[in-house]
Amino acid sequence: MKQLRRLDLAPKDPYGRAQKSPLRHIALTRAAFDALQEALPDHIASDTDGVLIAQPYQGAIRLQYAFPNSDAFARNFPALFGRLLPALSAEETPLGIRLRHTDAASRPYIQPVLAAHAFEIARDWLRMELRSLPEGTAGSKIGEGFALREASVEDAEAIAELDQVAFPTSWLTPASVRDSVAQGGVFRVIEDGISGRAAGFLRLRDEDTSTGYIADIALHPDYQGRGLGEAAMRWALARFRDEGRRAAALTVSSNNGGAIALYRKLGFNAVGSGVDYHRPIDEDEVRAVLEKNLRPRVTVRRRRP
Repeated sequence: MKQLRRLDLAPKDPYGRAQKSPLRHIALTRAAFDALQEALPDHIASDTDGVLIAQPYQGAIRLQYAFPNSDAFARNFPALFGRLLPALSAEETPLGIRLRHTDAASRPYIQPVLAAHAFEIARDWLRMELRSLPEGTAGSKIGEGFALREASVEDAEAIAELDQVAFPTSWLTPASVRDSVAQGGVFRVIEDGISGRAAGFLRLRDEDTSTGYIADIALHPDYQGRGLGEAAMRWALARFRDEGRRAAALTVSSNNGGAIALYRKLGFNAVGSGVDYHRPIDEDEVRAVLEKNLRPRVTVRRRRP
Protein backbone atom coordinates (compact mmCIF):
# COMPACT_ATOMS: atom_id res chain seq x y z
CA MET A 1 0.00 0.00 0.00
CA LYS A 2 1.43 3.34 -1.02
CA GLN A 3 1.82 5.97 1.67
CA LEU A 4 -0.21 9.09 0.94
CA ARG A 5 1.75 12.31 1.06
CA ARG A 6 0.23 15.65 1.97
CA LEU A 7 0.49 18.13 -0.88
CA ASP A 8 1.31 21.58 0.43
CA LEU A 9 -0.02 23.92 -2.25
CA ALA A 10 0.97 27.10 -0.41
CA PRO A 11 3.96 28.89 -1.96
CA LYS A 12 7.09 28.24 0.07
CA ASP A 13 9.00 31.38 -0.89
CA PRO A 14 8.11 34.67 0.86
CA TYR A 15 7.24 36.52 -2.34
CA GLY A 16 4.91 33.82 -3.58
CA ARG A 17 3.25 33.57 -0.17
CA ALA A 18 2.88 37.36 -0.02
CA GLN A 19 1.08 37.48 -3.36
CA LYS A 20 -1.56 35.09 -2.00
CA SER A 21 -2.12 37.00 1.26
CA PRO A 22 -5.43 38.92 1.44
CA LEU A 23 -4.03 41.76 3.60
CA ARG A 24 -1.01 43.10 1.74
CA HIS A 25 0.77 45.96 0.08
CA ILE A 26 3.60 44.63 -2.08
CA ALA A 27 4.91 47.05 -4.72
CA LEU A 28 8.03 45.09 -5.70
CA THR A 29 8.12 42.96 -8.82
CA ARG A 30 9.41 39.40 -8.60
CA ALA A 31 12.72 40.51 -10.12
CA ALA A 32 13.10 43.41 -7.67
CA PHE A 33 12.34 41.10 -4.73
CA ASP A 34 14.89 38.53 -5.88
CA ALA A 35 17.53 41.25 -6.27
CA LEU A 36 16.80 42.58 -2.76
CA GLN A 37 16.88 39.09 -1.28
CA GLU A 38 20.29 38.46 -2.81
CA ALA A 39 21.81 41.84 -1.90
CA LEU A 40 20.16 42.47 1.49
CA PRO A 41 18.67 39.25 2.88
CA ASP A 42 18.34 40.79 6.35
CA HIS A 43 15.79 43.26 4.86
CA ILE A 44 13.23 40.46 4.52
CA ALA A 45 11.51 38.85 7.51
CA SER A 46 8.90 36.14 7.16
CA ASP A 47 7.14 33.29 8.91
CA THR A 48 4.17 31.11 8.05
CA ASP A 49 1.68 33.93 8.78
CA GLY A 50 3.40 37.05 7.53
CA VAL A 51 6.01 38.77 5.40
CA LEU A 52 7.74 42.13 5.93
CA ILE A 53 10.04 43.63 3.29
CA ALA A 54 12.22 46.69 3.96
CA GLN A 55 12.98 48.15 0.54
CA PRO A 56 15.53 51.02 0.45
CA TYR A 57 14.16 53.84 -1.69
CA GLN A 58 15.62 57.34 -2.08
CA GLY A 59 16.81 57.80 1.48
CA ALA A 60 13.90 55.96 3.08
CA ILE A 61 12.62 52.44 3.66
CA ARG A 62 9.40 51.38 1.99
CA LEU A 63 8.04 48.77 4.38
CA GLN A 64 5.89 46.31 2.48
CA TYR A 65 3.81 43.62 4.13
CA ALA A 66 1.55 40.64 3.62
CA PHE A 67 -0.60 38.83 6.21
CA PRO A 68 -3.60 36.48 6.06
CA ASN A 69 -5.79 38.92 8.02
CA SER A 70 -5.72 41.75 10.56
CA ASP A 71 -5.41 39.32 13.50
CA ALA A 72 -2.26 37.84 11.96
CA PHE A 73 -0.93 41.37 11.41
CA ALA A 74 -1.47 42.26 15.07
CA ARG A 75 0.02 38.98 16.25
CA ASN A 76 3.09 38.74 14.00
CA PHE A 77 4.04 42.29 13.00
CA PRO A 78 5.94 43.07 16.26
CA ALA A 79 8.28 40.07 15.97
CA LEU A 80 8.90 40.46 12.24
CA PHE A 81 9.51 44.20 12.56
CA GLY A 82 11.88 43.55 15.44
CA ARG A 83 13.92 41.25 13.19
CA LEU A 84 14.22 43.97 10.52
CA LEU A 85 15.15 46.94 12.71
CA PRO A 86 18.81 45.98 13.43
CA ALA A 87 19.51 46.08 9.68
CA LEU A 88 18.24 49.67 9.29
CA SER A 89 20.33 52.71 10.15
CA ALA A 90 19.72 56.45 10.29
CA GLU A 91 22.74 57.05 8.06
CA GLU A 92 21.37 54.92 5.23
CA THR A 93 17.70 55.89 5.66
CA PRO A 94 17.57 59.49 6.94
CA LEU A 95 13.94 59.87 5.81
CA GLY A 96 12.77 57.00 8.00
CA ILE A 97 10.32 54.18 7.29
CA ARG A 98 7.14 54.48 5.26
CA LEU A 99 4.25 52.07 5.17
CA ARG A 100 1.28 52.34 2.80
CA HIS A 101 -2.05 50.85 3.85
CA THR A 102 -4.96 50.49 1.44
CA ASP A 103 -7.41 48.16 3.20
CA ALA A 104 -9.87 50.51 4.91
CA ALA A 105 -11.74 47.76 6.75
CA SER A 106 -8.63 46.59 8.64
CA ARG A 107 -7.34 50.07 9.52
CA PRO A 108 -8.93 50.19 13.03
CA TYR A 109 -7.15 46.92 13.88
CA ILE A 110 -3.69 47.62 12.50
CA GLN A 111 -3.38 51.28 13.45
CA PRO A 112 -2.93 50.61 17.20
CA VAL A 113 -0.20 48.10 16.35
CA LEU A 114 1.61 50.65 14.20
CA ALA A 115 1.19 53.41 16.80
CA ALA A 116 2.81 51.14 19.41
CA HIS A 117 5.84 50.92 17.11
CA ALA A 118 6.19 54.70 16.60
CA PHE A 119 4.34 54.96 13.28
CA GLU A 120 2.31 58.12 12.66
CA ILE A 121 -0.17 59.00 9.94
CA ALA A 122 1.65 61.14 7.39
CA ARG A 123 -1.00 61.37 4.70
CA ASP A 124 -4.55 60.33 3.87
CA TRP A 125 -4.87 60.05 0.12
CA LEU A 126 -7.15 59.25 -2.79
CA ARG A 127 -6.15 57.30 -5.86
CA MET A 128 -7.53 58.90 -9.01
CA GLU A 129 -7.51 57.43 -12.52
CA LEU A 130 -8.13 58.70 -16.02
CA ARG A 131 -9.26 55.76 -18.13
CA SER A 132 -8.94 57.45 -21.54
CA LEU A 133 -6.20 59.93 -22.46
CA PRO A 134 -7.14 63.10 -24.37
CA GLU A 135 -5.89 63.99 -27.83
CA GLY A 136 -2.73 66.09 -28.10
CA THR A 137 1.06 65.93 -28.18
CA ALA A 138 3.60 67.11 -25.62
CA GLY A 139 5.48 70.34 -26.33
CA SER A 140 8.09 72.24 -24.33
CA LYS A 141 6.06 75.33 -23.39
CA ILE A 142 3.36 75.23 -20.76
CA GLY A 143 2.53 78.92 -20.53
CA GLU A 144 3.63 82.35 -21.68
CA GLY A 145 7.14 82.89 -20.33
CA PHE A 146 7.49 79.40 -18.86
CA ALA A 147 9.16 76.25 -20.15
CA LEU A 148 9.23 72.63 -19.11
CA ARG A 149 12.81 71.40 -19.29
CA GLU A 150 14.63 68.28 -18.20
CA ALA A 151 15.81 68.28 -14.59
CA SER A 152 19.53 67.90 -13.90
CA VAL A 153 21.52 67.07 -10.79
CA GLU A 154 22.21 70.81 -10.44
CA ASP A 155 18.48 71.31 -9.79
CA ALA A 156 18.48 68.99 -6.76
CA GLU A 157 18.58 71.70 -4.08
CA ALA A 158 15.85 73.77 -5.74
CA ILE A 159 13.56 70.76 -6.27
CA ALA A 160 13.93 69.56 -2.67
CA GLU A 161 13.18 73.08 -1.43
CA LEU A 162 10.10 73.28 -3.67
CA ASP A 163 8.84 69.98 -2.29
CA GLN A 164 9.22 71.22 1.29
CA VAL A 165 7.36 74.46 0.51
CA ALA A 166 4.58 72.81 -1.51
CA PHE A 167 3.71 69.88 0.76
CA PRO A 168 3.15 69.53 4.52
CA THR A 169 5.11 66.27 4.46
CA SER A 170 8.16 66.36 2.21
CA TRP A 171 9.76 63.13 1.01
CA LEU A 172 12.53 64.58 -1.14
CA THR A 173 16.08 65.51 -0.22
CA PRO A 174 18.77 66.82 -2.58
CA ALA A 175 20.44 63.40 -2.45
CA SER A 176 17.24 61.54 -3.36
CA VAL A 177 16.55 64.00 -6.20
CA ARG A 178 20.05 63.46 -7.58
CA ASP A 179 19.54 59.70 -7.44
CA SER A 180 16.19 59.99 -9.19
CA VAL A 181 17.59 62.20 -11.96
CA ALA A 182 20.57 59.89 -12.44
CA GLN A 183 18.28 56.88 -12.81
CA GLY A 184 16.60 58.44 -15.81
CA GLY A 185 12.87 58.62 -16.37
CA VAL A 186 10.76 61.70 -16.92
CA PHE A 187 11.71 64.47 -14.48
CA ARG A 188 10.95 68.04 -15.54
CA VAL A 189 11.42 71.51 -14.05
CA ILE A 190 8.88 74.28 -14.67
CA GLU A 191 11.18 77.24 -15.29
CA ASP A 192 10.39 80.93 -15.19
CA GLY A 193 11.85 82.20 -18.45
CA ILE A 194 12.49 85.69 -17.12
CA SER A 195 14.15 84.97 -13.78
CA GLY A 196 15.38 81.45 -14.54
CA ARG A 197 13.83 80.38 -11.24
CA ALA A 198 12.39 76.88 -10.76
CA ALA A 199 8.67 77.51 -10.34
CA GLY A 200 7.75 73.84 -9.95
CA PHE A 201 8.54 70.32 -11.03
CA LEU A 202 6.91 67.25 -12.51
CA ARG A 203 7.95 63.62 -12.22
CA LEU A 204 6.41 60.73 -14.12
CA ARG A 205 6.92 56.99 -13.96
CA ASP A 206 5.49 53.83 -15.44
CA GLU A 207 2.88 51.94 -13.46
CA ASP A 208 2.37 49.24 -16.07
CA THR A 209 2.56 48.94 -19.83
CA SER A 210 -0.76 50.74 -20.38
CA THR A 211 -0.87 53.25 -17.50
CA GLY A 212 1.34 56.25 -16.82
CA TYR A 213 1.71 57.43 -13.23
CA ILE A 214 2.12 61.06 -12.15
CA ALA A 215 4.43 60.59 -9.18
CA ASP A 216 4.95 64.27 -8.28
CA ILE A 217 3.67 67.63 -9.38
CA ALA A 218 4.45 70.71 -7.32
CA LEU A 219 4.33 74.48 -7.72
CA HIS A 220 5.87 77.14 -5.52
CA PRO A 221 3.10 79.22 -3.88
CA ASP A 222 4.40 82.33 -5.72
CA TYR A 223 3.41 80.71 -9.03
CA GLN A 224 0.09 79.18 -8.14
CA GLY A 225 -3.14 80.45 -9.70
CA ARG A 226 -1.59 80.98 -13.14
CA GLY A 227 -2.73 77.77 -14.79
CA LEU A 228 0.74 76.22 -14.70
CA GLY A 229 -0.40 73.16 -12.78
CA GLU A 230 -3.13 72.40 -15.31
CA ALA A 231 -0.74 73.01 -18.21
CA ALA A 232 1.85 70.66 -16.70
CA MET A 233 -0.83 68.00 -16.17
CA ARG A 234 -2.00 68.28 -19.77
CA TRP A 235 1.63 67.94 -20.89
CA ALA A 236 1.98 64.77 -18.79
CA LEU A 237 -1.16 63.24 -20.29
CA ALA A 238 0.04 64.08 -23.80
CA ARG A 239 3.41 62.52 -22.98
CA PHE A 240 1.72 59.31 -21.88
CA ARG A 241 -0.29 59.27 -25.11
CA ASP A 242 2.87 59.82 -27.18
CA GLU A 243 4.36 56.77 -25.44
CA GLY A 244 1.41 54.63 -26.47
CA ARG A 245 -0.28 54.44 -23.07
CA ARG A 246 -4.05 54.41 -22.67
CA ALA A 247 -4.61 55.65 -19.11
CA ALA A 248 -3.13 57.70 -16.27
CA ALA A 249 -3.19 57.53 -12.46
CA LEU A 250 -2.04 59.51 -9.42
CA THR A 251 -2.61 59.92 -5.70
CA VAL A 252 -3.62 63.17 -4.01
CA SER A 253 -4.04 64.13 -0.36
CA SER A 254 -7.68 63.79 0.67
CA ASN A 255 -7.77 67.36 2.03
CA ASN A 256 -6.26 68.98 -1.09
CA GLY A 257 -9.53 70.27 -2.51
CA GLY A 258 -7.92 72.49 -5.16
CA ALA A 259 -5.88 69.66 -6.68
CA ILE A 260 -8.82 67.25 -6.58
CA ALA A 261 -10.98 69.80 -8.42
CA LEU A 262 -8.28 70.19 -11.10
CA TYR A 263 -7.92 66.45 -11.60
CA ARG A 264 -11.69 66.02 -11.87
CA LYS A 265 -11.74 68.82 -14.46
CA LEU A 266 -9.22 66.81 -16.47
CA GLY A 267 -11.43 63.71 -16.28
CA PHE A 268 -9.91 61.84 -13.34
CA ASN A 269 -12.16 59.93 -10.95
CA ALA A 270 -11.45 58.65 -7.43
CA VAL A 271 -11.18 54.86 -7.42
CA GLY A 272 -9.65 54.12 -4.01
CA SER A 273 -8.10 55.53 -0.88
CA GLY A 274 -5.35 54.79 1.61
CA VAL A 275 -3.07 56.02 4.36
CA ASP A 276 0.68 56.56 4.42
CA TYR A 277 2.39 56.00 7.78
CA HIS A 278 5.85 57.21 8.75
CA ARG A 279 8.28 56.11 11.43
CA PRO A 280 11.61 57.78 12.20
CA ILE A 281 14.84 55.83 12.58
CA ASP A 282 16.58 58.07 15.10
CA GLU A 283 16.03 56.66 18.60
CA ASP A 284 15.33 60.04 20.21
CA GLU A 285 12.69 60.77 17.59
CA VAL A 286 11.19 57.31 18.08
CA ARG A 287 10.86 57.93 21.82
CA ALA A 288 9.18 61.28 21.19
CA VAL A 289 6.65 59.71 18.83
CA LEU A 290 5.94 56.86 21.24
CA GLU A 291 5.33 59.29 24.08
CA LYS A 292 2.86 61.17 21.89
CA ASN A 293 1.15 58.03 20.54
CA LEU A 294 0.77 56.43 23.94
CA ARG A 295 -0.22 59.57 25.81
CA PRO A 296 -3.75 59.11 27.22
CA ARG A 297 -6.35 61.35 25.65
CA VAL A 298 -9.09 62.65 27.91
CA THR A 299 -12.15 64.32 26.45
CA VAL A 300 -14.19 66.55 28.76
CA ARG A 301 -17.77 67.32 27.82
CA ARG A 302 -19.32 70.38 29.32
CA ARG A 303 -22.94 70.17 30.31
CA ARG A 304 -25.08 72.85 28.71
CA PRO A 305 -26.74 75.17 31.17
